[in-house]
Amino acid sequence: MDVQKILSRYHQLKAARDGAWLGVWRDVRRFVYPTCSDFLSEGGTRGEDIFDTSAISFRSRLAAGMFSWMLDPTKRLIELMPGDEMFDDDDEIKEYFTSVTKIVIDMIANSNWQTVTIQMLNNIAAGIDGVVFSEDNGGDTPVNLKSFPIESICYAENSKGRVDTVFRELVMTSGQMVQEFDEKMLPEIIREEAADPKRQDKKHRILHAVFPRRKREAGVIDNKNMPFADVYIEIALKHIVCEGGFEEFPFCVCRFEKADNENYGRGPGLNKLPDIKMLNRMRQAYIIGSEHATDPDTLVPDGSIETGAVWNKTPGAVHVYKTDANGAKPEYMQFPVNLNQLAKDIQEERQGIKEGFFLDIFDPLGDLKNITATEAEIRNESKVVPFAPIVGNVHSDYLAPMVHRFLGIAGRRGLLPEPPERLRENPTYRINYVSKIALAIKKVEALGWLQTEAGIGNIVALKPEVMDNFDEDKIVRDVSIANGINPGWRRPEQERDEIRQARAEQQAQLQQAEMLSQGAALAPGLAKAPEPGSPLSALMNGGE
Repeated sequence: MDVQKILSRYHQLKAARDGAWLGVWRDVRRFVYPTCSDFLSEGGTRGEDIFDTSAISFRSRLAAGMFSWMLDPTKRLIELMPGDEMFDDDDEIKEYFTSVTKIVIDMIANSNWQTVTIQMLNNIAAGIDGVVFSEDNGGDTPVNLKSFPIESICYAENSKGRVDTVFRELVMTSGQMVQEFDEKMLPEIIREEAADPKRQDKKHRILHAVFPRRKREAGVIDNKNMPFADVYIEIALKHIVCEGGFEEFPFCVCRFEKADNENYGRGPGLNKLPDIKMLNRMRQAYIIGSEHATDPDTLVPDGSIETGAVWNKTPGAVHVYKTDANGAKPEYMQFPVNLNQLAKDIQEERQGIKEGFFLDIFDPLGDLKNITATEAEIRNESKVVPFAPIVGNVHSDYLAPMVHRFLGIAGRRGLLPEPPERLRENPTYRINYVSKIALAIKKVEALGWLQTEAGIGNIVALKPEVMDNFDEDKIVRDVSIANGINPGWRRPEQERDEIRQARAEQQAQLQQAEMLSQGAALAPGLAKAPEPGSPLSALMNGGE
């Protein structure tokens, strides 16, 4: 393992991160997420210069709404399905994936998923990337998740835009390193410090690096030949203190949204940061103005206070001025700002910031008078359409990698059932997202079909063949999925086709029986000879 190469790449990524993002993240934490700790500072007071907490509240509400609507394992979250759609209607394979889905969801629910995921969601709502590490302690213990401050993280994407390399800096004492790592891997100086009570708390900067392992020894299965390398390096000493590996990438780096030319993500708090700062200043001005209005400044004759005193701008201040020959009495000064207008401006600014946090998605519908139930549903569901890209990002950056990670852990623990034989040739899977917000997005498409069907009703009545443009079976199945219908309630396509074939055969038999019945009714008349001299007799006799 080339230590110098690893450190060189880390310092390169760190320099690029710090130059472009570090100052911005500090401002976001200050105004949007002041209670969140970071890697760079310890202790101190937070939020003492915050005069409006609207953005803080909006961030928290957005994170809670996203968890409830999208990532709550106690509700319907995902359905695992075979990678090849040809197996979708195979009862044995469906039952297998139903069992696997339950196992994975149970593992997620039994971990510290809720706590860490809400931390992650608060980060991305603020505009800071959420970084979560999944740790398998083995045995029957729940999988442990850890959330790390973005300031301690540098990462890189692969050619497909997926994060596959993470560098994390941490601080450990010599005593902690002896407890955590194999003592044989530690430099002699650290072992000596750990053995000395006076030096065992000496701090060391450690780099934790996880990246794809390019060179692997064929046929060897051990920690140093897994797909992802896991390396700990004492930075100052340039010494590897631990080396292992992972079967799956253990980090999830979730971004609310991401620009094409950027690695790190953005979110509502970052996007609205100028407005949030402005609102904070406006609220500060309103507070000062209110204090001046309720406790106004006072003018007094000179000589009552030491001449040359600095003008005091605090509410209730006393100001010295020169009197005329007749003398003057103290008087109150009027505050010139229109507080009512300022309050209105503050409310408008706050509303704009609220809209930037997408909170209307989770708010109940407003006035629905004079509209149909379908229109109301369309209006409600369509609110999620602008949020669909964010949902896709969270699915691809967080939920899908986590499911993959938990599946791998479950497999190594022997928790997964034996797959059906037909599935062993193609053991891939895909994820069907069935959370509340995922179904709401799908439902918009379903409602669109209902509108289309209603719009073309007159045309269909005149020309039924126009429905040949649509795959009605596919539409019905997709609409049922969008409406949250249990997949087990849908008949397999083969069973459906057999029912249709049996119905067609039955109808054909009924038609045949009806024709035979009609033929039998006509038979007596046909069997009777025509009367001599009748037209029919003449016809039968060749016109004679």
